[in-house]
Formats: sequence, structure tokens, C-alpha cells
Amino acid sequence: MSDQPWVWISFNALLAILLFLDLVVLGRARTVSMREAILGTIFWTAVAGAINVVIFVFGSQTEGIDFLTAYIVERALSIDNLFVFLVIFTYFGVPGQYQMRALLWGIVGALIARAVFIAAGVAVINAFHPVVFVLGAFLIYTAYKLATSGDSEVDPEKNIALRLARKLFKVSDDYDGQKLITRLSGGALAATPMLMVIIVLATTDVVFAVDSIPSVLAITTDGFIVWSSNAMAVLGMRPLFFVLAGAVAHFRYLQYGLAAVLGFVGFKMISEDWIHIETNISLAVILIALAISMLASRVLPNNEETVETENPGVPGASSGSGE
Repeated sequence: MSDQPWVWISFNALLAILLFLDLVVLGRARTVSMREAILGTIFWTAVAGAINVVIFVFGSQTEGIDFLTAYIVERALSIDNLFVFLVIFTYFGVPGQYQMRALLWGIVGALIARAVFIAAGVAVINAFHPVVFVLGAFLIYTAYKLATSGDSEVDPEKNIALRLARKLFKVSDDYDGQKLITRLSGGALAATPMLMVIIVLATTDVVFAVDSIPSVLAITTDGFIVWSSNAMAVLGMRPLFFVLAGAVAHFRYLQYGLAAVLGFVGFKMISEDWIHIETNISLAVILIALAISMLASRVLPNNEETVETENPGVPGASSGSGE
């Protein structure tokens, strides 16, 4: 569908309208209730579903399944990133009523970065096909690291963009509502902690995109499918954060499901010239891998929680969060 201008114009116009409504019309500072978060998640999922229907109708069945598969992969990978966002908010002490706005601005920055990544990735693959072997090998390596690495700590203080921003701008100690720039008592302008939060959120998502975008490129190199599935998954991640923030630690086996997904799409990318895997089969494999990992998180006993219960006074006993 990438060769049809009306498709690009229509989707990006819809994207701009929805972002405008979120930023300007619905952008008042407020603490997001669970009801609002659930409704927001349903809304963005419905928008993605409607776009998928349009692709099926005006495109082809293959393109429709490609979008659905890419969207599910992106959405699944985003769940694993919610813990990182929670750490960032805790580190900066972001008041609850400002978290929605911080996430939205962070996502706007992430969308811009992803658009550049996607355009570059599609162009490189179309111009130099052997690069798919490099990307496929990278995904398999990432899958291995994800499956074998232990708990990793997230330290926003090590974020290079944050360090650079602090060198370039004077940063105020306190939040000034949702403002990104404030005026100090002496009259000087300074960046607010809110701006620092947005910088860290956006640049952190760039790191996530290094894994997720090659995964989608392994499914399809249709620029519109890659862009639209990415955009919908990223925008849907914002309300999903408030739904799953308290529960994400319980998906302790999700990393293995994600590792299986990354390994599979990496293999698919490398072997595409010799072994053609139908898109519907890819979709089934991805759904099964994610379902098994999430089901295992629910039904298998958590030994770390058992240890904590039996030894409540032991310093450093794990909470069983897996993070």
C-alpha cells in the first residue's frame, strides 16, 4: 500500500488529529483513573482494528495479516517496556496528574525517531538486500540475551541525552505544572524536570525501537504497514501503562515469550530466500509464544515469592517481581 499517496495522507492526517485532541483538547493535568485507562486502551485498540479493516478492504489479505502481526509484535514488546517507564517516573518523582502528559510528549518524540528509523530501514533493505542477514542475526542475538540475562537495573542517570541536556540547560528543582520551561525567581529561564522526563522517555524508546523495528521489518518491508503498525502500538502503549503498571511485574515469564518471538522473526528474516513462512503461520507462532509465556506466569509457582514469604526478615529478599 506504500505506493498509494491517499493512504499515507489519510493515516497521517488521522494521526495528527488524534494527537492534537490528546495534547490540546484533552491535555489537562489529571490523575488517570483505571476506568479512563481501560477506556483509552480499548479506544486505541479499536482505532488499530479499524485501520486493519481498511487495509484488508483496500489492500490485500496478506497486507492485512502483515499489519496485524506487526501490531501484535510491537504491542507485546511495549508491555515489557512499561516497567522502565515506571522506573523513570519514580526516579523523577513525576506527580500522578502529570504522568499522562509526560508520556504523550515522550511518545511524540518517539514517533518522530521511529519514522526516521523506519524510512532508513526500508530504504537500506530495498537497496542492499543482504542487510537482512545482519538484522536477522541481531534479532537472534537479542533473543538469546533476553532469554539468558538476569535482572537488569534501569538507571535514568546514565541516559546520555539526559546528561547532555543538563549540560546545555539550567534545570529547575521543582515542577511548574506541565510546563517544559519555567522562569526562576531571578528571572532566568530554566528547563523543568518535566522536560528531562520527556527527553529520557523519548530516548529510551529509541533504544526499544532498535529491537522492535527490525522485528517488524522481518514481517514486511511495506513502509506504510511498518509505520502504521508502529504508530498504533506506540500510541496504545500510553493508556496501557496505567492499566498494567501495577501488574507488569507479575508477567515474570514474558521475557521468554518475547525472546521466542524475536528469535523466530530473526530466523524468518535470514531464511526468507530459502524457506517461505506464510504470514498467517508467523502470526500463529507469535500468538502461541506470547500466550504460553503469559499463561505460565499465571499458573506456575513463583519460587521467589515463596522464599520471601518463608523468610520475611531476610534483608534483600526478592519481591518476585522479576525486575
